[in-house]
Amino acid sequence: MEIGQLRYFVAVVDHGSFTAAAQRLHVSQSGISAQLAKLERELGHDLLVRGPRNVRLTHAGETLLPRAREAIRAIEGVRQSADELSDLIHGQVRLGMISGCTIPGFLDAVATFHREHPGVSVELVEDTSDRLQRRTLAGELDLGLISHAGPVIDGLATESVSDERLAVITPPGHRLAGARPRLADLHEETVLCIPPGTGVRTALEQSCARAGVESKVDLSGSNPETLLGLTARGLGVCVLAESMAAGTDLVATPIVDAEVRAGLALVVREGDQQRATRRLYDLLQAVLT
Repeated sequence: MEIGQLRYFVAVVDHGSFTAAAQRLHVSQSGISAQLAKLERELGHDLLVRGPRNVRLTHAGETLLPRAREAIRAIEGVRQSADELSDLIHGQVRLGMISGCTIPGFLDAVATFHREHPGVSVELVEDTSDRLQRRTLAGELDLGLISHAGPVIDGLATESVSDERLAVITPPGHRLAGARPRLADLHEETVLCIPPGTGVRTALEQSCARAGVESKVDLSGSNPETLLGLTARGLGVCVLAESMAAGTDLVATPIVDAEVRAGLALVVREGDQQRATRRLYDLLQAVLT
């Protein structure tokens, strides 16, 4: 068994197919297929069920995948320890982020990290906050910037970045702009919001439940800038965190009875000791908090 075979196995699972894994690793698809077939023969178990367009794990694959990730992290740890002797950082950091993230401090930290540590490749992964948490805990991501309403899942260390009120974001002159809007007022509007599984959407749904008001969203999209653009064109009103209207001509008015707030947080696996991950985490923490 070779570490390269384990890397191929994990890459095929993470990227969903042999083709996508081969493109990501810059190797031939036939080479990955041959090495995984060799690994399966050595282990005496099929790890993957090959489909025409994707793959899925067998029972043996589900059992062995966490061990494969542990083995890869252990090898990376040996390399990083050797690099520390010469004060170098190499490797890869997989950074999860909320969809459509354009927070200046976040972008500044990533750019600074790359300039200071050109030997580390950074992979940016967009997803919903719920999935970012699960993927970080599973080891698919090294750390993440998430939006949340309430506690994060067990096993993750958390650093709060912000805590904001929900606001209704409208064009100037709208009946709700600068008023004291309540959740029930949204039922008279076309409401735009980000999808379920995000902190803002969870805060909206929980606030509605507390207020005894039915949650209403007519159009959802993962990129807040798209929703703001549609709002500026008169499609409806956005429900987002108050700061998301900054830099636009739109008006953000806090919703008075939205009791649950939406926050941003950095998450990392508890006890994660990878040097590159720690360095990027520290940079993000310093800039964002």
